[in-house]
Amino acid sequence: MGPGADSSASASASAFAERPPPLPVRGAASSASAPPFALPPLSPEQLAADQPSLDMLRRVRRGLGALPDAD
Repeated sequence: MGPGADSSASASASAFAERPPPLPVRGAASSASAPPFALPPLSPEQLAADQPSLDMLRRVRRGLGALPDAD
């Protein structure tokens, strides 16, 4: 092994020495100071687009009714 192998080994060892910060724990006192994550409000059009239509619900009901009964 040449001199290049030693430098790559020391670089990978230093990468393992640097650990990422710990993950937050639910209910911990430090998480109370952080603002809660909030999604932007959806418009009425966006909310309506996420809801299935009555036609789609009827087709699903018919499809489920056509399945054979489980034994």
